[in-house]
Amino acid sequence: MGLVGNDVEYLRNAWYAAAAEAEVTRTPLRRVLLETPVVLFRGLDGGPVALQDRCAHRFAPLSRGTLHGDELQCGYHGLRYDRTGRCVHNPHGPQIPAHAGIRAYPLVARYGFIWLWAGDPARADATLLPDLSPFDPRPGYRTQWGYLRIEAHYQLIIDNLLDLSHVEYLHPAFATGGAIGNTRHEVLEADGVVHANRWKPGCTVSPLLGRCWGRPGATGDVRSCIRWHPPGTLFLDVGATEAGADPRDGVTLSFLHLPTPENGTRTHYFWAATRRHSPDDDELTDWIQATTERAFMLEDEPMIEAQQNNLGPGADMASLHPVYLAPDLAPVKARRILARLIEAERNAQPPGIR
Repeated sequence: MGLVGNDVEYLRNAWYAAAAEAEVTRTPLRRVLLETPVVLFRGLDGGPVALQDRCAHRFAPLSRGTLHGDELQCGYHGLRYDRTGRCVHNPHGPQIPAHAGIRAYPLVARYGFIWLWAGDPARADATLLPDLSPFDPRPGYRTQWGYLRIEAHYQLIIDNLLDLSHVEYLHPAFATGGAIGNTRHEVLEADGVVHANRWKPGCTVSPLLGRCWGRPGATGDVRSCIRWHPPGTLFLDVGATEAGADPRDGVTLSFLHLPTPENGTRTHYFWAATRRHSPDDDELTDWIQATTERAFMLEDEPMIEAQQNNLGPGADMASLHPVYLAPDLAPVKARRILARLIEAERNAQPPGIR
């Protein structure tokens, strides 16, 4: 069995961002993912470990325990578990109780994050991770990351990201002057991946791109191209060039957006940004961090949470018959793909196994 929810169904046989690599240390870290508590830590060799954060004895959180070498000791009664979830020490008797083991989760450390496989461990396959190679460590690039927790269903965040027309109204630092009436929007679907591309020729470059380009207030051809991989991986490429120039000659800023559900109304939102322009400029890095966090925390987050409050818990948006606009095509495609994948996975499970 994989991670499951009581009222919300999730795609289980998939990789989810569980933490930034920098978050996982020798101090146990608790994180609730898909309504299941998980504890993450690093072994003596530096490799990441994820176990169910529930002792088999009285279900105390193991994240409140301590590490002894590669063994995690429960802070309540002292049972110890190895990296595979096997109980290896019982201080209260010579025998280890039967069925004292707990679940261990397959992990992959890549692109600056720890990815957790939430379903059948036998099906965990690192090659199923999307290609996010711009976030591999590369000389001459600067990468930064952040995290926030949003009180909303993760699909509302995916909707927000796949419809970037909202940028012109909600995000002054990301807005491009004159873009709405001068945007060519295309939506593509290939192999279960949704691409939403926006091309904005002859626009005033956004403050964010202008600062990265070193040309605030410039006019040029602007793009924002995002792709969604189910269930919750989004890669965004934004950039600007001189009018009619090759995009490789301008400025590019790439973002990762990784919403992972905690439950039906709360989401872990991991993000990262990488750039080639002025990688050693610490002031620019700090400005990008502050500007991005302001956009997410003071603009996106309040709007999405207010939307969730209006919808209520457990509401199915389609059943409420929303008015659809042209920019909604990509979010609708993503929702339909994810629903089909969840349905197919559910039908493949034996009765009673979820």
